[in-house]
Amino acid sequence: MNTNTSLFFTPVVRRRKALSQPVAAIILVVIVTALALIVGVLTLARIGVFARSESIRVIEAQSYLQGTGASTCIYVNAKVKNDGSTTITDITVTARWGGNAASVGSIGDLVPGAEASAAACVTGLGANRGDLIVVEASGSGSSGTIRHATSVPVV
Repeated sequence: MNTNTSLFFTPVVRRRKALSQPVAAIILVVIVTALALIVGVLTLARIGVFARSESIRVIEAQSYLQGTGASTCIYVNAKVKNDGSTTITDITVTARWGGNAASVGSIGDLVPGAEASAAACVTGLGANRGDLIVVEASGSGSSGTIRHATSVPVV
């Protein structure tokens, strides 16, 4: 009598269905490439934090019309901040309206994170109350001239 064909003990035949070796190799290559790209992007992002950047910003500016007649001037006050990671040198502040420009003052050098102000009563712009003048800060960095400008109304 054959014991392998009893009612309770039937032989189990397992069929194996698996990926072929070339398909498994392709999937493995895709996974490894994706992981390498993720690691590379994260590494470059961390390195980018320490990269040098040069940036100045006019964070505050006001302009007021003062005087009457021939003694009229525009009092301009500008606060400049070094937003970069390197020192910016020879920073000057200029007020512009139309084709006219006037120097507000020189700040000198700013280390990263530092702020400084320049103020003066400028003449020759030709602007009146309500006109927008451009206040520009410019300085020298290792990559050339660094600039930032903002518009403020004359009040």
